[in-house]
Parts: sequence; C-alpha cells; structure tokens
Amino acid sequence: MVGLGARDSLRLEAGLCLYGHDINEGTSPIEAALAWTISKRRKEQGGYLGSDIVSKHIAEGVSAKRCGFVAEGKLPVREGAEIFHEERKVGYVTSGGPSPCLNNQGIGMAYVETPLNKLRTQLTAVVRGKQIPITVKKMPFVPARYYKPE
Repeated sequence: MVGLGARDSLRLEAGLCLYGHDINEGTSPIEAALAWTISKRRKEQGGYLGSDIVSKHIAEGVSAKRCGFVAEGKLPVREGAEIFHEERKVGYVTSGGPSPCLNNQGIGMAYVETPLNKLRTQLTAVVRGKQIPITVKKMPFVPARYYKPE
C-alpha cells in the first residue's frame, strides 16, 4: 500500500487521530482521549486557549469519548457508521478500515457515550443496513516496536 491508504491504515493501527475526522476545533482533548498531551502544570494552572472547557471536562467528565474498536468479520466499518447498544444509538464511527497487520480485521475509532466506551464492551455498528458486532479495544491496535539504542 502507498499514499493515503498506507497513511490511513498505519495511523489507525497506531490509534492516531486525523484532523477533520477524529478531531476538529470543537473536540476537547478529554473527549478525544488525549488528556496525556496536557502537562500537569497546564492542567492545574490553566491559562491556555480552551482551558476553561478542558478543566470542566476533567472535573465533570464528558458525555462521549473516543475509543478504538474491532469488528467481527472482514467487512470494514467506515466513517459515519452509527453505533448502537441494545437498539439505542450511542455513537458514531470517525475512522475505520481493514488492518493489514491484523490479517485485514476491521478496526476503527469512534465517539461512544460514556461508560459504553470501556474496554470489551459489545456494541453494534450499522454498515449499509447490516448490523456488524464490534468490541471496544485498547489503542494502539498494533504495539509500537521503536528502535531504542542502548
């Protein structure tokens, strides 16, 4: 694979966000599960653009959070697919596709209502009218194997 397809599958496997799909100007780092990108000092002192919203989200929680999922079977669950739990819509897919490193198993990222975004939660995605069982999984889907010189 080359080009955008390679970029997309690699970033999905690594659990990385793509601006305009998984995050945008209206997404808080807490909703996007990116709280680790804000230093402890910044969390405590604030003073940065959007700190009032981020502080509120840290203190009170958020209604939905980004999570990873794997789909049952080979049918990829793509952006825009709705996610259900017991007949109730609880989220939507922001990115999805097959994972070459995981034998082309369908993987993706979605915003799902809390606490249904917890690991091993069983949900259903609707793709072209077909219900696809999905399971919330930890990201990255493929562990990083960075070279670390001694």
